[in-house]
Amino acid sequence: METSVYNRSDFEQLARCVHSIGSPDFARDISQLCMSMGNAGIVYLCAFFDDALPVELYSSRSDAIAKNMLNTYHQTAYLLDPFYALFLQKHPDCVFHLDDIAPDDFRKSEYFHKFYVDLNVADEVGVLIYVGDSAALFFSFGNDTPHAQTVTTRLRTVLPLLSELVRRHWAALSPEQTDGSGRIATHLNSAFLAFGKSILTERECEIMRLILKGHSSKAIAREFNNSPETIKAHRKRIYSKLGIGAQGELISIFLDSLSRTPMNFDGDPLENYHTDKAWNDSFGDEAK
Repeated sequence: METSVYNRSDFEQLARCVHSIGSPDFARDISQLCMSMGNAGIVYLCAFFDDALPVELYSSRSDAIAKNMLNTYHQTAYLLDPFYALFLQKHPDCVFHLDDIAPDDFRKSEYFHKFYVDLNVADEVGVLIYVGDSAALFFSFGNDTPHAQTVTTRLRTVLPLLSELVRRHWAALSPEQTDGSGRIATHLNSAFLAFGKSILTERECEIMRLILKGHSSKAIAREFNNSPETIKAHRKRIYSKLGIGAQGELISIFLDSLSRTPMNFDGDPLENYHTDKAWNDSFGDEAK
């Protein structure tokens, strides 16, 4: 059973946060306070923007695997994060378990395996705190040890205090502070919407984007008022047109295509993927 009891160390950590407002140490201090409140073993803090890439502000993980995966997350994969989707919905400041907001088939998705299973992150809890209308702080907490359980009771109780501390430190948080990444994020969102349109129908593109985000055929069927069998038939045609056989391959092609798409390109990112792949198939061995 979760408890709301606080101890002296909680207030000592809170005091450090108050003291470090306006200093470079605040991101670390507020993250560690929240980690303690949530009984978590690991924490990651970033800024979400409407039109900019996420910006990492603090991470308790410093190993090479985590850094590499977080770099992929920052560049493209954040588009598939249920907490980023929640941010875009402009849900008020909140505390949620991953299972509260994730699509029904999310735990079976390649995204879940890459960013949770492979990183040994379990029982994620996310905290969203808005700074203005178009930016928010996202705290991700979890555990990497067996049987440890992240809790939400204390985090929800102190959320108003956390929100006030965050807004005192980040009085303004804007895409301009990310060294031009707002333009990149706008480009990526456009590329996400254009992905597959050169070979798929509009409805197939809509279904494919939901598949990428981890929705099951049943959930997609409810979205479009179709039968699951109809959606399964669409899924089969999508995979056939793309020359793949599973969702994991779809995510790999999606991330690879976006990484190859130049800034000013306004077409289907798949065109760049197929062009590069054809070149590598024809000349890759000669270039080695």
